[in-house]
Amino acid sequence: MKLLILVLLIVFISGCIEPGADYQTGGNSTPLVSNKSSEALSQAKNSSGFQVTGKTNGTSQDARSEANESKMLIDSIAMNLSYFYEKKWNSLYQADELDCSRMSVYFWGYIRTNYHVAPKIVVSYQREHAWLALKVSDVGNSSNYMHWHIRDGDYYYLEATIPKIVTEDNTKFNINGQPFTSAEFYNATVYIFDTPQDANDFQADNSWLGGWNQEFRLKKEDTDKIANFMGFN
Repeated sequence: MKLLILVLLIVFISGCIEPGADYQTGGNSTPLVSNKSSEALSQAKNSSGFQVTGKTNGTSQDARSEANESKMLIDSIAMNLSYFYEKKWNSLYQADELDCSRMSVYFWGYIRTNYHVAPKIVVSYQREHAWLALKVSDVGNSSNYMHWHIRDGDYYYLEATIPKIVTEDNTKFNINGQPFTSAEFYNATVYIFDTPQDANDFQADNSWLGGWNQEFRLKKEDTDKIANFMGFN
């Protein structure tokens, strides 16, 4: 496991992220709107500076118990994420540094390397936030997590800053003084990309969107923080 993650870190440092086609057909980066609400978000803040209150749904012990009872890949992923949660992964968060976009890049590679499925990068300019999507048909159909329908099928959302698979809960938070429920937060206009490089290219080509512009690439200081967090240093 350590070897796999070290290799992954080296890949990101070298910038060797393989380019891929945009998720939309024909390479058009038009916004996609998921049509089913979900609830869950519990972190101190993201790049918009939002504050969170409320109780998250389930604990890491719950995730482990569910994974032990299920052979679905999504439950194994959720159980694995609980390890990061318990180690307080969210303490690594730093706005405009190791933030939602770069944490999403890390777990994009981590899931690909360790579970051999291809997550999508989800970017919402409306929410000024980024996260991941996992196709239900790739990881198993479970009622333990919220489903989101996006064009070609149903997806789970993976919030990289906590981290966890998005579930229904009673979390509430404020973005720049405006209150949101978790369901309202994720029920937003989103852009979907196959790779971090696609997300970077899109932002470079669409600067007219203005305002929120994140870098979907891990830097050496990011990988050093993560390596220290994982106990490799």
